[in-house]
Amino acid sequence: MSVRIGVVGGLNMDIHLFDVRESGSQAAVQAGRYLAQPGGKGANQARAAAVLGAEVLLVGRVGDDEFGSDCRESVVADGVDAEHVLTTKGARTGFVAIRLTDGHHQSLIYVPGANEYLTWSDVQAALPALASCDVILVQAEVPTDVLARLTTWAAGQNVQLFLDPAPPENVTRAALLTAEAITPDLQEGTSLAGRTSTSLLSPVLAVRDLLDAGAKNVFLKLGHAGVLFGHKDELMRIPTLSVKPTDETGAGDVFIAALAMYRATGGGWREAARFANVASALSVSRPGLALPQMDEVVEAAADLAPEDEPIEVRKRPSTP
Repeated sequence: MSVRIGVVGGLNMDIHLFDVRESGSQAAVQAGRYLAQPGGKGANQARAAAVLGAEVLLVGRVGDDEFGSDCRESVVADGVDAEHVLTTKGARTGFVAIRLTDGHHQSLIYVPGANEYLTWSDVQAALPALASCDVILVQAEVPTDVLARLTTWAAGQNVQLFLDPAPPENVTRAALLTAEAITPDLQEGTSLAGRTSTSLLSPVLAVRDLLDAGAKNVFLKLGHAGVLFGHKDELMRIPTLSVKPTDETGAGDVFIAALAMYRATGGGWREAARFANVASALSVSRPGLALPQMDEVVEAAADLAPEDEPIEVRKRPSTP
């Protein structure tokens, strides 16, 4: 079955800094090694879906610099249709410096660059192609006007919109209600739910709050603990593979791409989450942006514990 996925999002050059240690001066730190490679949530998600076997269209912007050429070439090399990846004259391509410790992000510095110049007119030119997609992926880091208009357009189309709600402060209520699926991590989920706590109970409370607010399907990513999936009155933790993390860059992008890929083939939400968990786990076990192929994910999924963990959801009393 042929799957078509559209992605509207950013393209960046990522610099991964490993083995970072403080120097004697507070003004400088030293890294043992670095890895430079094209990235950005939009590009990562598009490439991940393409490597899994989907036909993928990407809409975004790069600068007229060497990084822009590198970013465009990287998505094309993985089979992504980059016709609607436009070049902004006089702008620099987006840039991210990522500091990693034991495979986990410790801090990052993001320069949006040409990503800020993406307009609704750019997306409009791609709408005929996007309308034929099974799923459209979008991130909250696109300009707010673009997210709002894309949300409105998607609501009137027979296409599923999956939202990566990062950063959460840019997520509108309309986007939350329109998206068939949202995939926040713990901090993003608690922020979307208006909570500040990251206690043991906060994932459950955050997912319940988001469902109460009208979200259709919530996938709260919990790293090595898997994902907390919420749908209507159903809430359960879905496990993932146990791996030694090398670099978590792009793990969330691989997750949402794999979720969309599985869902577009007609699979159920829980099965899609298990598939996405495995793909994401494989990606963090390797340095840089590691994109697993379909056969790798299917083979590794056979080792995943079959039991999901249902969580009791007590309905809140209705207001008289």
